[in-house]
Amino acid sequence: MRGESPDAVIDAVRRAAAATSDVLLFSYAATGQDHGAAPDGGEQWAGCPGSRRSVLARVADVMRDSGATRLVVLLDCGAAGTAAPHFIQPPPPARPRHRAPLSLLGASRGMLFGSEIDPFTSTLTRALQAGVNGGPETLDLVTLRDAVEAEFTELRYRVENEYVPGAKQLLLHGGHEVALGVNRAFPPDPAYPPRYRGAFFAHPDAVREAEGY
Repeated sequence: MRGESPDAVIDAVRRAAAATSDVLLFSYAATGQDHGAAPDGGEQWAGCPGSRRSVLARVADVMRDSGATRLVVLLDCGAAGTAAPHFIQPPPPARPRHRAPLSLLGASRGMLFGSEIDPFTSTLTRALQAGVNGGPETLDLVTLRDAVEAEFTELRYRVENEYVPGAKQLLLHGGHEVALGVNRAFPPDPAYPPRYRGAFFAHPDAVREAEGY
């Protein structure tokens, strides 16, 4: 929902929540200035934990009130670390806690000279499309976290730039309760594991031997 207002986002989540009985997934990606601040004192997108002037806190409330049996949150923004507690922490005492398990995977965006260092959403999409070599038959968030971190590790080996920061770790909460796709690189026979072109590694510290590292 590029460029939509906070109320439009809340309405869209509320409609999805009303129609969902199994998995309710919310993905938030934001670029530009940190969405955790609102200089005019108005509603913030991320806000601080416990803030009731946060759009994402309102989203978390809608998800808890839904009839979904599993909740999934993907965060890709500079304020991911600030936004995550809205979903992870228990709700206020006045609101009953949703019993559905919550899985969250997120990354704080890092920009270098106008370009994103670790493109989380696009890398996660490629992992779902290509599969994870050595991973399970279905791709849960724990497997995807390790695969995306492995891709970031390899990216940093290929980029010879002293300004690129160290290894990046993603935010993860839960993750075993839900799978986002089938693993295309899952071997039908352990004796002859296939290596799909472009398949990701299952270990976050792995790099390709072809790179010579």
